[in-house]
Amino acid sequence: MIKTSWQDFAITGITILFAVMLLPQLRDVLSRGVVLNFFSALATSLLGYSMALVFATLGLWISAVGQSLVASVWMLLACFSLRNVRNRMFPEETLLSVALDFFSVWVRGVAFIVSGSVKEIFSRISRE
Repeated sequence: MIKTSWQDFAITGITILFAVMLLPQLRDVLSRGVVLNFFSALATSLLGYSMALVFATLGLWISAVGQSLVASVWMLLACFSLRNVRNRMFPEETLLSVALDFFSVWVRGVAFIVSGSVKEIFSRISRE
């Protein structure tokens, strides 16, 4: 028998509300072609699944299911947003090639930001 606590029910209630609040966004992505930032939605989904795993290890099984539901909605938002971008801008490309292209642009952007930050740190050190 699975034991539950009031904390398990409270966390579950909150996560279910998060999932319900995402449903209009999911509807917009599915029916209106709205695009969310793919990497933000993907990262939120993966972190949500991580939280579900943490809840499961704490024995908060109902919370783990609720958090998995929210993470799944975020994953759907990421996938359908990527599909909308592909359909609009790259109709002949596969979904995987568009995702890899986005990933390479993201990596270059992160590298640019990191290199600029490192350059700024060294320029401040040399001025002092």
